[in-house]
Amino acid sequence: MTNWEFTSSAPIDIVVDNWHTGSVAVAAEAAETVIVQITPTRHGRDTDDLLGQVSVDFDGSRLHVSGPKGAGMFMRGRHGLDLTIQAPAESSCAVSTASADVSLVGPLHAVEVKTASGDVTTGSASGNVRINTASGDVWLEHAATDVLITTASGDQHVGRADGMTKLQTASGDLKVGHAGGSVTAATASGDICLVRVSDGLVDTSSMSGDVSVSVARGVGVYLDLASMTGSVENQLDETDEPADVGLSVKCRTVSGDITISRTSAAADDEPQAAQADSI
Repeated sequence: MTNWEFTSSAPIDIVVDNWHTGSVAVAAEAAETVIVQITPTRHGRDTDDLLGQVSVDFDGSRLHVSGPKGAGMFMRGRHGLDLTIQAPAESSCAVSTASADVSLVGPLHAVEVKTASGDVTTGSASGNVRINTASGDVWLEHAATDVLITTASGDQHVGRADGMTKLQTASGDLKVGHAGGSVTAATASGDICLVRVSDGLVDTSSMSGDVSVSVARGVGVYLDLASMTGSVENQLDETDEPADVGLSVKCRTVSGDITISRTSAAADDEPQAAQADSI
């Protein structure tokens, strides 16, 4: 294991690039130090050489970690490097990998992840979240502002998004637990599930998957629903619709079913409980 330790109690900017294989884990917590640890996924005769090519620089506000240069093909299928970073809460994080899983936990600010192949897990982010992976699943627990997630192949799950949310994949399921703003969700092959929407514009499209949208209780909604060969079911009681309409829902499928419903009392109470817990 190779270690670096720096002093900083304020949030920092974290940049990780050129990380080919292995894993990247960032833990944001109340701390006055920045700790970087690198461990080989498995030891080989060239492990020391790979570790020697890693660059770690810290200027007091920005941590830059760069992996071995030109090691992508050499490391693939043999051994990689596992990177662990501990940083102060509300730090921002930008990670770029070729084939490595990325795990970001704790309260972060802005998050940006780009990976060709690897799963991405993110806890809480108070800033914008941008995630792009060619092949991998994405899990985001909570984003306080805007979210943009794009995958070629992989499922996407967002627990709670307070700002605008845009999800797109060619092959995979898309799910948002609680959306506080507008949502755009598009998949060629996969289901779309929005557990609770309450405001703005919801625009969903799926070629061969089902779409399910639950509208928060007491929220007026304008519906625009169409499917070429699938069924369309609107479970809302029109006689109970409020006079003010603050939500517009548009759903399109080719061969998938569309279902619009009201959220349960428990689902409506969850965002308020989560907000209280964060105070």
